[in-house]
Amino acid sequence: MFYYLRTKAGLIEMENNDVDEKLIKWNDIFEELVIDVNTILKDLSESINYIAIFGALLILLGGANVATALLLGRDSKIIAYSVIIFITCTVSGVTQLQKWYGLKLKYNRLNDLQREMES
Repeated sequence: MFYYLRTKAGLIEMENNDVDEKLIKWNDIFEELVIDVNTILKDLSESINYIAIFGALLILLGGANVATALLLGRDSKIIAYSVIIFITCTVSGVTQLQKWYGLKLKYNRLNDLQREMES
């Protein structure tokens, strides 16, 4: 029995043995891809969460800078510089948190599919 395989070059006539061997090879490739995709999704999820952590740390760093300046410094220049640093850190932190939220929404469907495959 012959099978026909459609390729870009046209139809190729194949015997049953050739088809079985090709299916086994494609199955092996597919299994390796599934393992690689799971690893990539876990790495991507961790990377996205790092963005949120560092965004929150930036905001806390800015707040700690202002609190330190208010507690230790009586000079208005020190307090003004601390406020500037606080604003810079807060804007950077909020920008990172927005990026985290956007990436989380973007890749949420992939994470749901991964959880379904694991269960």
